[in-house]
Amino acid sequence: MEREDIRRRIRRLLVSFIKLGLVLLALTLMDAAFGGIIFEVFSLSLDSSEILGIFRLIAIIYYGYWILKDSLFFLNILSGTIARKFELEGASKPRRVGLDTLYLVSLGLGWLALSPFLRALPDLAVRTISLAFLLMAFIFIYDLVSAVYSMIKGGFESLVDTLSELVRRELSKESGEE
Repeated sequence: MEREDIRRRIRRLLVSFIKLGLVLLALTLMDAAFGGIIFEVFSLSLDSSEILGIFRLIAIIYYGYWILKDSLFFLNILSGTIARKFELEGASKPRRVGLDTLYLVSLGLGWLALSPFLRALPDLAVRTISLAFLLMAFIFIYDLVSAVYSMIKGGFESLVDTLSELVRRELSKESGEE
């Protein structure tokens, strides 16, 4: 991994978050200012809020793509780091699935054991601990899903190859009949 590549991804991630926030803020302000205006186009009446909602969706899809793409890059790095710390990296795929499951069950049991004690802590501490547990669970679930996917990827790819070959044959039959 190049230092410049990491720097570029961090910059793009932050810029995408900022741009998305600004675009959504501008669209929300426009909705507050122009909400309720009805546009008649080809005997179709559209409310300005509906139109701005479409623009919101487009902005979320566009900037969300870059946010998800770069977040996935950093999630892979974080998952690899956690896998090394918990000695999952060199494990076979079935063993890795089992260890991820074991760690998820342990996290759940740890949460259940800590829950009664968390009531005595300040709200900020409870939220921080909860966030840490959720983050760890998310990382283990991500690692578990990627390990299961890599185990079934060969079968899945052969299924896709078989289906695409069947479709190709049918299309060639149809084009030959015409």
